[in-house]
Amino acid sequence: MEYFSQNYYDSQTFRGILCDSQQIENVTFHDCSFKSCSFRETTFRACKFQSCVFKKCDLSLMKVDSSTFTNTLFEDSKVIGVNWVKASWGKMEIHQLLKSIDFIGCVLNYSTFMELSLEKMILSKCIVKEVDFSETNLKQANCTFSDFSNSHFRHTNLSEADFTGATNYFIKPYLNTLKKAKFSLPEAMSLLFNLDIEITDPINSENSQTVQ
Repeated sequence: MEYFSQNYYDSQTFRGILCDSQQIENVTFHDCSFKSCSFRETTFRACKFQSCVFKKCDLSLMKVDSSTFTNTLFEDSKVIGVNWVKASWGKMEIHQLLKSIDFIGCVLNYSTFMELSLEKMILSKCIVKEVDFSETNLKQANCTFSDFSNSHFRHTNLSEADFTGATNYFIKPYLNTLKKAKFSLPEAMSLLFNLDIEITDPINSENSQTVQ
């Protein structure tokens, strides 16, 4: 079944459509909602998503070649294995003034956001395993209550980012910018383990003195 034969869709809701392994090119979606849809291995080429919402969708292994995303929310969806670097992010100055993509309650495993500017992005209550954030700008990002198992942070700007309730992150303070970032215990102890310091317990140390 052929979907999206038009070049422009405004304020429409697409519900339960199966559009796996398809090619969708030069289509603009403005203020559209996608609910319980499947776009597995689908290629969106030079498409525009403006103020759109994907809820309970499967977007695993989708391709976003030269597509743009403005104020687009992914909620309770599978967005696995997506190379977001392939999308079109426009001029840096303009992009910083616009909201791009947010994720709430999503699975983002094996994706990459390397070198992108994603200030104030919401990445909350997500499973974010083996995702590459190298050299990404996540200043003021909301990363609360997400699982970052085996994800990569290298030369990443995490200034004022909020990792409250986040788990399994491995962030080396000397390789990333953490000014005014928020972390919560006990996971925040992992930051100390990445420093060349020795942590001791003064009470146990005193009690362990040899008695002659």
